[in-house]
Amino acid sequence: MSRRDPARRRYATTTDTRPVEPSWRGHPSAGLRVTVLGRLGVEVGGDALPLRGDRRRALLAALFLGAGRTLAVGDLVTRVWGVSSNQANRSALQVHVARARALFDAHCGRPLILGGDGGYRIELDETESDLLTFRSLVRQADAADTPEGRTDLLVHALGLWRGPVLGDVTSPVLHARDVAPLNEELLRVAEAGFGAALERGDHEEVARRVASVVADHPEREPLARIHMVALYRSGRSSEALRVYARTRAVLAERLGADPGRELRETFHGILRGDLDRVPRVPRPRALGGPDAAGREGTARPARGADPPEPGVVPAELPAAVVPLVGRDRALAELDRLVDPCALMPGSVLVRGPAGAGSSALAVRWAHGAAAHFPDGQLYVNLRGEDGRPYDPAEALRRLLRSLTGGAEVPDGLGTDEVAARARTLTARRRVLLVLDNAVSARQVRPLLPGGTGCAAVVTSRHWLTDLLVRDGLRVLPVGALAREEAVALLESLVAPERRSGEGLERLAQLAGCLPLPLRMAVAWLDTRPDRSVDDLVRAVEGVDPAHSGTPAARMAAVLRAGPGEGRRGRGEVPAGPGPPATSLRPPSYAPLSPG
Repeated sequence: MSRRDPARRRYATTTDTRPVEPSWRGHPSAGLRVTVLGRLGVEVGGDALPLRGDRRRALLAALFLGAGRTLAVGDLVTRVWGVSSNQANRSALQVHVARARALFDAHCGRPLILGGDGGYRIELDETESDLLTFRSLVRQADAADTPEGRTDLLVHALGLWRGPVLGDVTSPVLHARDVAPLNEELLRVAEAGFGAALERGDHEEVARRVASVVADHPEREPLARIHMVALYRSGRSSEALRVYARTRAVLAERLGADPGRELRETFHGILRGDLDRVPRVPRPRALGGPDAAGREGTARPARGADPPEPGVVPAELPAAVVPLVGRDRALAELDRLVDPCALMPGSVLVRGPAGAGSSALAVRWAHGAAAHFPDGQLYVNLRGEDGRPYDPAEALRRLLRSLTGGAEVPDGLGTDEVAARARTLTARRRVLLVLDNAVSARQVRPLLPGGTGCAAVVTSRHWLTDLLVRDGLRVLPVGALAREEAVALLESLVAPERRSGEGLERLAQLAGCLPLPLRMAVAWLDTRPDRSVDDLVRAVEGVDPAHSGTPAARMAAVLRAGPGEGRRGRGEVPAGPGPPATSLRPPSYAPLSPG
């Protein structure tokens, strides 16, 4: 293969290798060149030697990686055949060594593979091997007198790394024992070299050269951060965000972990557009009239109110429901519709019938996406405690108090003016808003954030088509679980001794395979430890369908039933033989809504 092959120049995207190239060409051994920092290759005088056979290539790769050291026959056998040494494979190894020696002797003019001390070794000058040259340049960089000289040497060393190390050599043992530590060595130099080049302002060059390394090692957070910063400083913010999204996905899939603090802070800085600015704590703006605002970036509290606490980021999401069974596809679809890693995320309506778990789904997703909205996660339940729709004007005032650290909203402001203030406060922020149990578009529209970096997730039992048409919300329909998923949810929450396979399937059917009725069924069993799933099935089947038409209503009727259970069984009044105390007035009760 010619050394101008682009596959071998994958990481060396610049042809400036002046500190290296003269030493290659001027070596007295007929221009011998060995490459392992990419595809395996041997060239003499510019001509590639044929290295045929997987086992012979694995043997030569092991010797080239260990140049200057004697490798024991047993170690070579393990790398070539993947098994322990025996007489047969030792004899076969001698045959491969003899044929490789003949090839090199005929072209190099000197013995290349030497034997002794129970093994074999290859003697190479540092100018004859890309790996040895790489290490020589790194040593020179460590001894450099100036940061500029150090950076140049590291960058030139990285120019020798042309792709996945020995990616064309088949040897799992070699890759596990020898290539993996070498990859770590290369990645450390890449972090130092590209980081230094980025620091001196070579943004576009770094973005171009580090891309392939990051693509091959997406879980390497320091390199991903360097790539993101280089792209951002080159005016390619959207590409930088895609790098973060890919790294985050890989970390979650391979390691079950989230990105580290530095990578998250870089991501947030790119989202806000202030990555290279001095970090500062945003202060809430004034809510009063013109006389209430001081200099830009400060706020005076409304008269009679405590001053808002600076730097407090609202995190109002309620606890997520665990477990959330059967909603993996819906969570992935929410990721796609909202795209929380984008500069301009979207807003979405999660629509489902009563009991489908739309709220639980939205809250679970919001917890997972919270890191992408560093300026706050707000939550408003648009259904009041009495079951009636929450007044949007009051909801707006609550949002403003959350965004300003508790500052009171002046009483004289109308709904439109309060909505305008809320949009102003979110205009330059990255905020996630969850609006739960919406009834109408009129209730939701004033609450939608104004910033392009904000996102809203609205849940409702209604389609709210006006929001879809006029405000551009996307929609995610949510329905019942599949039968097997509903049974799996029950199995995860009900003790084995209290259930039967047929009973769980029948109970899932009676609950309409809807998450809320299923959890109500579990609550019934939890509060009646002496009853079984079959008892609950009989109780639900005995409910008059004329008065309880939905699965949630039927399950609620069962929960309310029974002279000795009723409210006390649901924890609405203190347990005991007597009636509730007079201090517990009827509004204090929280009856379970059938709808």
